[in-house]
Amino acid sequence: MENGNAAGLNGGKLRGARLGLLPVVGQCFSIGPLIDVALFLGIVAAMAGAVGPLAVLLAALGMVAFSMVVAFYASETGGAGAVGDYVSRAWGPWAGTGALGIYLASLLFSGAAGFMVAVGELAQKFASVYFGADLPWWAFALAVGAAALWLNVRGAGMATHAQLAIIAVSVVPFLLTAVAAVINAGPANTLAVFSWNNPHGGDLFGALLFCILLFGGFETAGALAEETADPKRNIPLALVGTVGAAALLLVFCSYAGTVHYGPERVAKDWGDAMDGYAQMAEELVGGWAALWIRIAVLVDFTATCIGFTVAASRGIYSLARAGKLPGGLAATNRHGAPARAAWVVFGCAVFAVACGMLVPAGGRFDTLFVVATAQALLLVLVYTALALGALKLMAAAPRKQPLWRWVVFPAAAVVPGLALYGTFVPFPDFPERYGLFAGFAALGLVAAWLAVLRMRGRV
Repeated sequence: MENGNAAGLNGGKLRGARLGLLPVVGQCFSIGPLIDVALFLGIVAAMAGAVGPLAVLLAALGMVAFSMVVAFYASETGGAGAVGDYVSRAWGPWAGTGALGIYLASLLFSGAAGFMVAVGELAQKFASVYFGADLPWWAFALAVGAAALWLNVRGAGMATHAQLAIIAVSVVPFLLTAVAAVINAGPANTLAVFSWNNPHGGDLFGALLFCILLFGGFETAGALAEETADPKRNIPLALVGTVGAAALLLVFCSYAGTVHYGPERVAKDWGDAMDGYAQMAEELVGGWAALWIRIAVLVDFTATCIGFTVAASRGIYSLARAGKLPGGLAATNRHGAPARAAWVVFGCAVFAVACGMLVPAGGRFDTLFVVATAQALLLVLVYTALALGALKLMAAAPRKQPLWRWVVFPAAAVVPGLALYGTFVPFPDFPERYGLFAGFAALGLVAAWLAVLRMRGRV
């Protein structure tokens, strides 16, 4: 998607071929799997009841297939604006630029800026409960944003290694708790939670649509293509491998929580508890495990913020290098990091925190669901373009495609369609409905930006 004027507008280059497979895995795996277990599997339980594990399993299979679609693109092309490059390959430069703009908006609505208010609220409650400290939520939020900024301007290597270390340490209490739950359940362990005929099942389809969105963000690793050694090998491996690992973690933890709370009670007991997984850890393993999980959630929010900031700053850098944003944003520092673009992302985070000050104290945590709704709308539109584009590219060269792609890729194309349907049906209540309105506004801004670029002959 980058035009021939890129060299003239580029104020610097990213530090190339420094990252191996493990740092890229850290980027993929940092985007929320532990937050999903701690905060969102309870929502799945509330929706699906005893068949929550089945909903997670079906979504996991679909997203593993979709990760293969993204890996298909990454094995052939990609740069700092990877998603735009992927869409350009299938649909042309104009579509690629628009897709990258929409994708950047989704990143800013999520961990790169939008999650800041909820992170600050959680950190404030944690400090109050465990340390008796009464510090303002916005101070914690800004600290997380500043940490992500500092790591990013130091280069992708430091940021991704920090993410990998955070995940490696944080996942331990989640696994210990799940194992303890399965052992403690004894004869209550059952495969009936994977059957749609379970008498204690709830809204399996609605939960499935929600579960698909739990996996969003893994594709951010593509933005590291220019900084990765052998990117056409390492990025596809990281994409598929980490989605597979996240799938195993989510299915196992969903099963463990379901058999612990009991199929007939899980919808209420786990669904009504904001941190039901930590409460399960406290009961089965000890208070230290619950504390570790609560700390891990805060730290994983930080890792998520780092990951989204990595991808967002490189997307801004890519657009600036191509002349579609002010050229100064393509400048890099002595670490080979897009520092000015990272500061723009931090500025968005500060703006989100400022907006959060207008939200009543009782509704601050709900901003998480508002911005997640906006992100979901934007992200699934990009996913749809990728999935249909892959089918288009296959149809253009059918003899070059292995047989498995003709099975996996059409199945994967169903995934974003289902997620898009679930974003609108049923139409969200307040306050999540505000997220859809914000998403529509972002789409309008991207459309206006594209129109200006077209008038200036830059698309």
